[in-house]
Amino acid sequence: MSYLDFFSKDCLRYIPSSRLSQKKVLVVGCGNGGDCAPFVEAQEVHGIDICDDIGQNFIHDKVQYFQESAESMNRESNYYDLVFSVATLEHIHNLEAAFAEILRVTKLGGLIYCVAAPLWNSYEGHHTYGVFPEFPWIHLRLSPEELIHYIEAREDIGSYTYIGNSTSIEKSKIQDLVSFMFSDYFNRISAETYLRIADSLDVSYCIRNDIWHEGQALLTSDILKELQAKGFSQEELLSVSHTFVAIK
Repeated sequence: MSYLDFFSKDCLRYIPSSRLSQKKVLVVGCGNGGDCAPFVEAQEVHGIDICDDIGQNFIHDKVQYFQESAESMNRESNYYDLVFSVATLEHIHNLEAAFAEILRVTKLGGLIYCVAAPLWNSYEGHHTYGVFPEFPWIHLRLSPEELIHYIEAREDIGSYTYIGNSTSIEKSKIQDLVSFMFSDYFNRISAETYLRIADSLDVSYCIRNDIWHEGQALLTSDILKELQAKGFSQEELLSVSHTFVAIK
């Protein structure tokens, strides 16, 4: 089951299926459109994203796409019965503005469902899944220059997963990989900040505002000591995702 299948099903359990056809849905960070697919039984679905290929992989009569930022939407206030966002907020730098906008466009009594993952300080924070299993938290432990030297020294460079796409690392592409890992594509905001901002929102009922922790077996005492010396806490290093579910 994909992360989208998992979280969309979890989200929809808060809305009776018999009533979904009456709901207006906004998907924040819809990408090429696939994230809108689970909601086509709704009355209407809007997807926003800043990517150039927005909506190109999913065309549906009920779905409209708008190329705009979550931090400054052109959507109507108090309009949507459901605002859904998964694997998007970790890429938004003005997190407070994005949450404020999500709250603004949600109608009174509407559902907000947001999951940000993986968070930057987690062992998967660099988003290059499966590349460096022997070197957890490599993006926090090495500088970009050190990482380039480390990769070049490996006899078997192997393969990596780059936002869902597996590919081989050619030596000529090492710089591209490292640049991606340390780019501003990730906001590097702490888990505690996600919790604090979500907690400050004026909602009528907060269902969830919590952090999923993972990686305890990887965090040896030596790695913990090394990263604590750089200012990272154990709590932050094990904080993989943030979930916020609330009724406005």
